Amino acid sequence: MHHHRSSTKEKQPSKRNASKGRVETTRSSVKKLNTAALSKQDRLNTLKQLREAKKEEILHKKRFGADFDDRPLPPKVVCLVGFHTQADPLSLKRKILSLCGYSSDELARLPPHRPAVAALPNWAQGPGMGKPRVLLIDPPRTVFGVLDAAKCADVVLCVVGPHASLEEPAFDDLGYKTLTALKAQGLPVVFGAMHGSETVMDTSAKKQAEARKFVTRYFHSELGAETRLFAAGTDEEAKTMLRAVAASTPKELTWRAGRGYMLAQEIEYSPQEGTLSLKGYVRGPGFRCSHLAHLTGHGDFAVERISTLNDPCPIASGHSTDAMADAAAENVVDELGMRELDLERLQPYDPTMAEQTWPSIEELEAQKKDAASKPRHKSRGGGKIPAPGEAADVAGVAGDDDDEMGDEGDEEQMADEGSEDGASVAPSGMAGTEDHWDVSSNMTMEVPTSEVIAAEKRRREVLLQRSEEELEFPDEVDTPLEVPARERFQRYRGLKSFRTSSWDPYEDLPVEYSRIWEFEAFGSTARAARQSYIESCEEVSVAALYCCIRLRGVPPTVTDAQPQGVPFILSGLFDCEQKVSVVHGHVTRIKDYTEVMKSKDEVVMHAGFRRFSARPIYSEIPRKSSTNKKYKFMRFLHQEITACASFYAPVVFPPCRLLMSVQPEGAITPELAAAGSIVSVDPKQLIIKRIILTGYPFRTQKNKAVVRFMFFNPLDIRWFKPVELSTKKGLRGHIKESLGTHGYMKCRFSAHIKQDDTVCMNLYKRVYPKWHPPAWGGDANASPEEA
Repeated sequence: MHHHRSSTKEKQPSKRNASKGRVETTRSSVKKLNTAALSKQDRLNTLKQLREAKKEEILHKKRFGADFDDRPLPPKVVCLVGFHTQADPLSLKRKILSLCGYSSDELARLPPHRPAVAALPNWAQGPGMGKPRVLLIDPPRTVFGVLDAAKCADVVLCVVGPHASLEEPAFDDLGYKTLTALKAQGLPVVFGAMHGSETVMDTSAKKQAEARKFVTRYFHSELGAETRLFAAGTDEEAKTMLRAVAASTPKELTWRAGRGYMLAQEIEYSPQEGTLSLKGYVRGPGFRCSHLAHLTGHGDFAVERISTLNDPCPIASGHSTDAMADAAAENVVDELGMRELDLERLQPYDPTMAEQTWPSIEELEAQKKDAASKPRHKSRGGGKIPAPGEAADVAGVAGDDDDEMGDEGDEEQMADEGSEDGASVAPSGMAGTEDHWDVSSNMTMEVPTSEVIAAEKRRREVLLQRSEEELEFPDEVDTPLEVPARERFQRYRGLKSFRTSSWDPYEDLPVEYSRIWEFEAFGSTARAARQSYIESCEEVSVAALYCCIRLRGVPPTVTDAQPQGVPFILSGLFDCEQKVSVVHGHVTRIKDYTEVMKSKDEVVMHAGFRRFSARPIYSEIPRKSSTNKKYKFMRFLHQEITACASFYAPVVFPPCRLLMSVQPEGAITPELAAAGSIVSVDPKQLIIKRIILTGYPFRTQKNKAVVRFMFFNPLDIRWFKPVELSTKKGLRGHIKESLGTHGYMKCRFSAHIKQDDTVCMNLYKRVYPKWHPPAWGGDANASPEEA
């Protein structure tokens, strides 16, 4: 017989709750993990986690510009943008400030569109974030105002109304235009908030639930399903939204990385001294008096003094007060003093550079030695800026000015309609008072009469007709009857192959090219200028501090021209960014803009922090690479085509976003027309205009044909005889001889030609951008010699 042995340990009998069917057991407490007993792999994983946490903390500080451990993070800039008339960003701003400790009296004194700083309460702080602060700004509902405020924003809070339906979207017309412009410029971290005035939000719960579904659907269709949308009607809902905003990680925008910038909270202008003082939190690497600064929409200025102030919103106090701002102690950290800045925008004009004299034997021998020691292109073209690391030869920098006449006429396709008023929407000038440069951004608008409106309608109809003809018959022109073709097209030439044929980029340059600058190695120069700016700012670091930056040489028109409620945006400039050259950018038309965009028409450019007027020309981007890359000129910028826009402007180092706005006749605000990015700065880029002369076979026999209507006299036929012919059905040929006196000619082709074919002759010439001094603050009527 088998007996079970009883256990030596006494077991605790389990007690079952008959009613609930649960067994009551005793649970031992969780003890602290013994790190000494961890395996080697566990220790390595723990150290890796600590390194990652430290790295994330450092990156979090760098995103705000605070690289020093002893400095608190600057406030997170939150831009509240209303996308519908029902939305109320000001009410939401005051609600957030009330949750952060603002009293009702302080909120009542707070005017609209004014920046306000507050420290977040304890319930809104995330783990390892310290005590964050926010700077709230609600710009006016204008496209330019929202774009300027969003340039410095860390978070864009999209405020939409609480009601929407199939007939009434959550975004109105202005809201859709603003959203398109923000997407084109580049969005930081985005959140959504449903908030309206009390009268709008006072509806039944059932209607609010139905409307919320429509608002959510519209919001996610425009900004993506991953973008969070919050209801902010009550305090608890606003707290949930504020926690998400505080815990968000800033998104680094490439076009403002490595550059100091500041959203001015307070300004002070001194008309006697011509100085403008801006106070605010410095972001990015910082500023230096040795580098120029750009005031968005107004121009480039010299920084006279940089001083640090007491923080108007210290972490211990909770929010800013006027008493703290008044008691701010100023500590000067950098002054311009007697240092001289490079303020040259254009090369000095020298008319003797265009003189031609017969060289002597000694000069010819010296020229041969010089040509053998240096490449040919280094002694021609505009002023050179040597690559970093090379010796800056004064003669090489000055260059040889080419005073040849450029493209005088604009042909029948490029004739300018109407008169140019010459006023810049937002000129970018050095704005020195001794230079008398116009930096005003006001445009005087007269009430249009019926005749002006009718003329504008006729002009638009003509432009639309020509744009449609350009799509149907690209580059085709008619040979004039009253002017010989050899005179009308004397600037054109024939090419064996548009892609592979050589073209000297320094041949017959216009006088404008003697005034602009050229880079020998643009990419290396851009990297060196960016690194030099960062190293210079590290010597006197004001990053993440509340500072006062004083600009000198500021005319009174700057403060008068600034739109009401739009904050001043200040940004630092790298070396050479004040010099004028030919800037190229790739742009694509916005689908919502349906007007005709013609080359050399005036547009408003948004290039990063810059905003200025320009008159670009458009060209096709080559699909295949070649040693002599050529861009084919486009008379119009058509829809669904990415083209290269070239224009005279101050140098802009990529990466940088590029927006183009057009102000239609009679419109109050400009409309966004195209968007893209800056690609390069290169005066040597070849933009070639093509025209096609067409003729039709009169008689055909195998590969021979008599062609008419291409020319109308024998002299023109003999002049263009060396140029190769082609047909629309893929044949190639050449002119044999003239036939008669009325422009008939005998031609031979590579294969059998049919009667219904069309004979074409391609002619080419180089074109240049339109000279437009208001792009850098000059006089619109100034010629290249006078600018």
